[in-house]
Amino acid sequence: RISREEGNPARLELRERQRENERTFATVKKMPFMLDNREFVVRQLWTSEEGKMTIAVESVDYEVDYGTALRTTRGSTKGFWIAEDLPLRGGAKQCRVTLVQQLNSGGVIPTWAVD
Repeated sequence: RISREEGNPARLELRERQRENERTFATVKKMPFMLDNREFVVRQLWTSEEGKMTIAVESVDYEVDYGTALRTTRGSTKGFWIAEDLPLRGGAKQCRVTLVQQLNSGGVIPTWAVD
């Protein structure tokens, strides 16, 4: 299905679940003209405790049937998010979000497309 949020050709949740706090997603990201779209298949695991949530992401080597032929190049990623509550400031709730991510877009992307 088309990802309406970002206009990408596909975003699917795969139904093979190992644990309650684990999901696997396949996403095809739209790339500029003359470049193959990029496919990412990632597993997300999360944990939460009082005032803190951590989400870990890693690419997995699953083959995905999108129901149609898509010309894609497989990319890979790994990383994590941490969301932590901070003390109230002026009566308003605050939080800190930290993202650390490494991404390999796969294939070759010319300089003109990156800049």
